[in-house]
Amino acid sequence: MRYFKKQNTSAIISGNLSYDNVAERTSIRQILIKEQSGFCAYSERYIKHTDSVDIEHFDPRHKNTPNDGYYNWYATLHWLNSHKPKLIDPFLPILIPHDIDIKDRIRYEDGIFIPVNTDDIEAQNLIGFLGVNKVEVYNDRVKHINRIRTLKALCGDDNLFLRKMIEDQDNLSFATAIEHVFGLDVDALITMCLSL
Repeated sequence: MRYFKKQNTSAIISGNLSYDNVAERTSIRQILIKEQSGFCAYSERYIKHTDSVDIEHFDPRHKNTPNDGYYNWYATLHWLNSHKPKLIDPFLPILIPHDIDIKDRIRYEDGIFIPVNTDDIEAQNLIGFLGVNKVEVYNDRVKHINRIRTLKALCGDDNLFLRKMIEDQDNLSFATAIEHVFGLDVDALITMCLSL
């Protein structure tokens, strides 16, 4: 699962932006999307201009309280956010999505996310709470990986394949699956996309 670093230097913090100020929500959403390299923090799908995107309050207990803020906010696709459980309590203790160890604790295997250690309750709870293995998300991920397999086969040449991958950042959707299946470094490809 991707690690989306929360930055002490975020424009949300330096600008003292507040979710309570409705006029600032668009800016907050745009900054979060940029910090997440254009990906939904939960599904890892690339966010398109026509997608409905929410400022997700990871721990819903903090929404509309002084404990809510930048470290609880993520840009997520509306569908996934609306299908996430409303209560976090049944999923506690839980791994935080911006935990630096997330890649070491959750892995992608056979089309789904699973804890690296089967005894890691926090990782299991995060997977369940976010719904990253829901049938709809799983099917989208599998279809995308199959499209990229077809693209790779049609390209034949690895250099052409890489060029095609970075021509459209949407090709990098479901980043962890792309890395696992094709052995690609998605962060490096994102950097290449941004330099075009």
